[in-house]
Amino acid sequence: MGWNIPYEFNESDLRICVRQLHLFLNEDANKIDYEALIYLTAECNYGGRVTDDKDRRLITCLLKDYYNSFQVFDPKYQFTVGPQYVMP
Repeated sequence: MGWNIPYEFNESDLRICVRQLHLFLNEDANKIDYEALIYLTAECNYGGRVTDDKDRRLITCLLKDYYNSFQVFDPKYQFTVGPQYVMP
């Protein structure tokens, strides 16, 4: 569900994003270009589906919570306050 527009995402969209993330992590986890990864996911993979300007900004902001160096190197990184939102 978008800002005001429902978007349809499918399994192949997710699979492409997971493969790209896997490639970036396997290349060198210490030198990941998070901005490039966010751009690939938000603009290239999902950008064709997300048509509203505010939704495009939102998806980029949300990805910054998930694609960042703290996520990779901080074992106690939390997506938000609360014990249920931590990495396994």
